[in-house]
Amino acid sequence: MITDKQGHKRLKRPSPFLGACVAVAVLALLLVIYNFSKPVPMVGSKTITIDVVYKDGSEDSYHVTTEAQYLKEAVDDIPELTIEGTTTEEYGLMMITVGGVRADYTQDGAYWALLLDHEPCNYGISMQPIKDGENYSIVYTPADQ
Repeated sequence: MITDKQGHKRLKRPSPFLGACVAVAVLALLLVIYNFSKPVPMVGSKTITIDVVYKDGSEDSYHVTTEAQYLKEAVDDIPELTIEGTTTEEYGLMMITVGGVRADYTQDGAYWALLLDHEPCNYGISMQPIKDGENYSIVYTPADQ
């Protein structure tokens, strides 16, 4: 605390430099946490299941044994299952057509949801690491759900 000319006590303002140092430290901590918590692809042979649920509720199920590290690579090993869409560097492949069925949000008001053991994946199909025994679902999902 500082005392002004009238004898009033005031708090000293923190330095902008101190605020910048705190911000840098917080960002560094978040980066370390991210690097330790991000999933790591499993090397070697693994067997996974991929279920595709279409708009009419019909399903296709594929059991795949693969050396792939990411889900899109495993899907590429299934000749009966085709996936098309748009690819960006930041997000990878955005699925628009799966097994010949389109789910384009702008045209159909729907999208293809990617699930791991019935829970939404944190990554897109081209960036989703896979592990032995996992069960994936690609589900036609109306946007209003």
